[in-house]
Amino acid sequence: MRLGRIPAVPEPVARDQATAERAFQELRSRIPATLIGGEGWERLLARVGRLPKAAVDCCGFEFRLDAPDPAADLFVAAVPDGPVARRLVNWSAAEAPDSPAGALARHLRELARPQSPLRAQIEITGLEYDVADIAPGARPPPGVFFKLRVAGARGTEEPQKTLPIRALANAVGWSDDTEERRAVERVVAALPPGGLVTFIGAMPGRSPRGVRLIINGMEHSGVAATLERVGWRGSAQSVGDTLLALADLLPRCRLAMDVAPKGVGPHIGIELFANVRRDQLDSWVTTTRTDWRPAVEAFTERGWCLPAKAKGLLDWCSLERFYNRHGMHVCKKGINHMKLTFSANRAAGEVSAKAYGGLLFMLAK
Repeated sequence: MRLGRIPAVPEPVARDQATAERAFQELRSRIPATLIGGEGWERLLARVGRLPKAAVDCCGFEFRLDAPDPAADLFVAAVPDGPVARRLVNWSAAEAPDSPAGALARHLRELARPQSPLRAQIEITGLEYDVADIAPGARPPPGVFFKLRVAGARGTEEPQKTLPIRALANAVGWSDDTEERRAVERVVAALPPGGLVTFIGAMPGRSPRGVRLIINGMEHSGVAATLERVGWRGSAQSVGDTLLALADLLPRCRLAMDVAPKGVGPHIGIELFANVRRDQLDSWVTTTRTDWRPAVEAFTERGWCLPAKAKGLLDWCSLERFYNRHGMHVCKKGINHMKLTFSANRAAGEVSAKAYGGLLFMLAK
């Protein structure tokens, strides 16, 4: 889950150097084992357990709905000069300056400067840690996503002028690629009125290289035409038909695509939301189990979601209060959006499904 607004956290769970592993262990009984359990749980702790507890204050998970493995990727925010950013910068001292870790540290140090020009474009730097599809003990560099500062859907024919593509390349240790930037500009120019890039990202641990664009302000009825304009090689009509069938159930959507110098990659994602506010990027805070139950049941009926994952998703949606030695805590969990991924390399209409869940864990005053 790419993080939108980060809810205020009044107090950390502990003022010592508490770790994410300790925080997750406290939450273990409150996380459905069908979503994260067994080896998936162990991989999560091994992957991100050494991060500071602040990483768990507000984080997101990516659940694969059509895979039985109870494992999930993790999204955290690296607030400039916050505990997560400082930990990553400190770790980078042992890494080569041109490594992904060194590149990320330079980006985080730059954002920590009050006079940095990047602050005018980047609201949040989010990190995506692969967990579900990695081998035990593997530690690929995290993906880097920028939540962009935008005023909302533009409603005009004028495309976004600039995106911080160079800054993104610098943050993951890539060289600047002029053709890549031009390809992104062509895609942005082809977006419909109201289409607005709200996130850009890169995954240095995956190949081939590409810039992920997350486009807000899309209408279900306009996605197929947009895919044709940007040159996607798959069946745009099949995507459009699927979305129109879901429009009443999940009335808002975003388009996700990877862009390389040769154009749009084979996989495109459609992120679907249960709420109708076009500017709401953090719907997991405002929606409930009741809001999501129809969509979860529909995905299950269509064969996109395993029954065990469906139950886990509905159990995930909760608001709990509990005590430990530090006092009373609040644990809020919710679904932000569901996602269908279509591939130009698969049969028309064949999809894979995911859900993105948010978690807030804080000490109540």
